[in-house]
Amino acid sequence: MLDDCTTLRFPSSGISAVPLLFAPQVLRCHAAGPGGRPLHALIDTGTDPSVIDLSLARRLGLRLGDFALGHDATSDSVPFTETVLPWLRIGDLILRDLYMLAVDLRAAPFPVDVVLGYNVLTQLTLTIDYAHDRLVFSHPELDWHLCDLGHTALPLAFCEHYPALAELTLTNEVTVPFAAIDTGSNAGLTLAADLAVQAGLANHELARDAGTGHGFASDCTVLHSALPALNLGPLALHNVETDTLCGDGGELRRPGRVTIGNRLLARFKRVSLDYQRAVCVIAAS
Repeated sequence: MLDDCTTLRFPSSGISAVPLLFAPQVLRCHAAGPGGRPLHALIDTGTDPSVIDLSLARRLGLRLGDFALGHDATSDSVPFTETVLPWLRIGDLILRDLYMLAVDLRAAPFPVDVVLGYNVLTQLTLTIDYAHDRLVFSHPELDWHLCDLGHTALPLAFCEHYPALAELTLTNEVTVPFAAIDTGSNAGLTLAADLAVQAGLANHELARDAGTGHGFASDCTVLHSALPALNLGPLALHNVETDTLCGDGGELRRPGRVTIGNRLLARFKRVSLDYQRAVCVIAAS
């Protein structure tokens, strides 16, 4: 078992802004690793801890531990091992001694070399500027994102280290205690099968539109539909796209599980996740 000694070094301004690579509606950006190697980094609030592609870890000669089985969004049988990346640069932000799990990411549906999760994001404030296609990483002592005019501040809860919004109300007055925010997802609202039924999305309706969902290590069938209404605190949204995963295993199939992905978040101009103050700040479009 390796110790997590991940540290962040911010520029003097306390802010590093980089272009957002949003296709296919996930949060990616360019990064640089040891040797100046260009990398694709996925910013994923639904991952704990951070992850590096196993083949990249081997090419970099990183020390690897013993293998075990973990889980991702769609599978409970994902082989992984521990490692530490000496450094990673994103814009003007430098990450040192980054503790990561090494996982085979070759099955991912888009290029990704590293996934930055909870052990990094808890040390900063993440602002997703959907309107201007950029990501802003801020020192946690800065509070500039709280000064926006027209913003809505919602309490940020944490469910198994994942940031979440509490007390969502679905159609038919179904209340969801927690909905995890998953910036690694390009879905709108993902509902476990039990909640999809409670919300009035019967299986035969969902089956009219089926597709394929992707985790880091496996695929699954996803049934699509839409909710007429969704309330996020004082924010009322209409015609919200929903997904329900079929089969067994994986985080998103567990009863009562709800996640909010980028297809829903991108309805807003800007979203800030302040882990230290436990607040989600939303700027309306």
